[in-house]
Amino acid sequence: MARSPDSTGLALVDQFGDIATPTIEDYCAAAAQYIRQASQIGSAQGKTVQIRLSNGLSNVTLASLRAKGLSLEGAVAGERTVGGGLRSVKADVSEITETDGLKLAVEIKPVHLAVGRAVWNRFGDIRTFAVNVHLKFPFAVVGGILTLPTTERVQSGRDDGWKPTTRLIERAIGRFKRAGGRQTEGDASHLLEAIAVVVFDRESGEVDPRLPAVGSGLRWQDFIDQMAETYEARFGGY
Repeated sequence: MARSPDSTGLALVDQFGDIATPTIEDYCAAAAQYIRQASQIGSAQGKTVQIRLSNGLSNVTLASLRAKGLSLEGAVAGERTVGGGLRSVKADVSEITETDGLKLAVEIKPVHLAVGRAVWNRFGDIRTFAVNVHLKFPFAVVGGILTLPTTERVQSGRDDGWKPTTRLIERAIGRFKRAGGRQTEGDASHLLEAIAVVVFDRESGEVDPRLPAVGSGLRWQDFIDQMAETYEARFGGY
């Protein structure tokens, strides 16, 4: 059977975009399949896959927030340029209204490959995003999402050796805990209202049940709950 011209060759990735109400578990399963096969599909196709995964995760985020009862009628899932205090930025999920301006902005930073090189850059990207948005829109509810696999290739492009990333993830979790928790519009602009660190197994595609730890405030549902609670407090959004 001929492959569809829109097919990436990765079944879970292709199916992910067709799910009416995608979940974070759907994303992790698709991302894990990409990681397992990244060295076979090449960099050009890999870029296409990464874009689809990011767009899908934007849809997951917006669907999860709406499931909390937020109407978010003007919200958009997918990259949109918004004005910032220092420069314009691209939000992966956003809501803009005539009366309040930018009300919601989420920065999504998936890490699929080369975790050790990427994780700290992603941390800096999310902090910079928060500063840009909050300087111009101090009432905006800003979230950041980082996704990470628990293993990575020892050598790029080779599948014969894998190493754990859990110690690195634990260090990143410590930093992200300190970067979140912005409770009022008067708090520091570099802080975010909520942060999610989504950790998954690249073999099973399942969300890791241990990382981040329960009570850290960084698990997926913690993130959705905190974003919804803060949004409702500032904008009466239910």
